[in-house]
Amino acid sequence: MEERKTIIDYIEQVMKIFGFSIVMLNIFCLLFGESAREFSTMFALGKEGLRVVTMMQFLTLAVWITFCRFLFFTDIIIKNMGTVWRTICMISAILAVMVVYIMVFQWFPKDDWLPWVMFLLSFLVCFAISLAVMTFKEHSENKRMEEALEKMKRLNQMQEENRGKEENDGIRN
Repeated sequence: MEERKTIIDYIEQVMKIFGFSIVMLNIFCLLFGESAREFSTMFALGKEGLRVVTMMQFLTLAVWITFCRFLFFTDIIIKNMGTVWRTICMISAILAVMVVYIMVFQWFPKDDWLPWVMFLLSFLVCFAISLAVMTFKEHSENKRMEEALEKMKRLNQMQEENRGKEENDGIRN
């Protein structure tokens, strides 16, 4: 059972996504900024860094991703949908918005196939990494909960055994 989230939890999630995105973009600026300067609005400053407008675009994208996660992975709006379908819907919604951003903000040329392939490849790699991390985290939490449950069972069993001994001692006296 998931604990109730507050607005601070959602802001924290937005900032995590935004921070990771900006760090990665800055690394790309250092590595490819000069060669991509004329190619993409994201790298308009070359190795010098990112424009404020680009960072704001990524902030709104982080808000969208967090909203999609809220929409598809809480039971507040969508009640009866399996995890696989929730994941497919979330990924589709995020991809759709990213395609719109790419076209509207001219992150790379619409008619050049190589950037699209690289975008999809990097998206899939990031998705696979985040899926692996989430799976590992869930597995660790489940294991910890199972261990706690076993500990509680042993404690309850010991308490019942002690009660039984006390009752037997009371009968003997």
